[in-house]
Amino acid sequence: MGTCADQLRSASDETHAQTLLSTTKRVLYLRTTTQIDELMQYASVAIQQRWDFLGPATDPSMPPNTNLFEQIDNALQWTANHNIGEHIRHAHFALELTEDQAEVVCARNLRYYFVDRETVHAVVPFAMPDAGEVYVIELVWEDGKWAYFDAKAVDKLPGFDTIAEAIDNASTAFPDHDGGNDDGDDDYWGQYSEDEADDDANDRNPEPTSDYAAKPEPVVNPSQLISDSIRHALAAAASAAKAVGMSEPEFLELAANSFK
Repeated sequence: MGTCADQLRSASDETHAQTLLSTTKRVLYLRTTTQIDELMQYASVAIQQRWDFLGPATDPSMPPNTNLFEQIDNALQWTANHNIGEHIRHAHFALELTEDQAEVVCARNLRYYFVDRETVHAVVPFAMPDAGEVYVIELVWEDGKWAYFDAKAVDKLPGFDTIAEAIDNASTAFPDHDGGNDDGDDDYWGQYSEDEADDDANDRNPEPTSDYAAKPEPVVNPSQLISDSIRHALAAAASAAKAVGMSEPEFLELAANSFK
């Protein structure tokens, strides 16, 4: 079977880069359009479990909830930062990136680091909102493929420049990680705050009730979720149409035909 590093080295850095960029673009698109079921197909086991525990419940009888996207962002990221989710949605990422987006989401900006001997992560920047930080999609090598692990903000300097540009040179130096910690606590679930971990533990072990199987606090109106998803999908499609040179009348006609 070989070690994780051996598996990774069976393909070239160029091949990994192509796969990482493709997966990252799809993750950004699916988060832009709030296609969660499809996103889970590209998500790591840890993120799938996190969504199961923290993802918003749905109930048609509940009124629209203005915190819906905050709940979604929290369930898809290990660090609470609603600005990242808002940026992704407002940037209207499509599978075909705009010229400006492609300047950031590109092979020369990829970085790798090892969490431990058997766990390697890749970091793909997708935005630089100000001079002090970079928004990145983080992926983990899992079951022979790259899977979505996190969306986070990291310091541009020095942290982003200290991790490796090639897998063979990858180090454990990276913001929010302690490369020298080998006591077993630096695992997936240890990468968010203790308070949040306590909250998750309470969610997983609720007090017995008369209706134990019921999900707590259903807060999402499905009509709102569908409406917002359609709006974001159209915005992402418009960005893709612009990127390939489609005229506005052509796009509007195509969009109208798609909903017939």
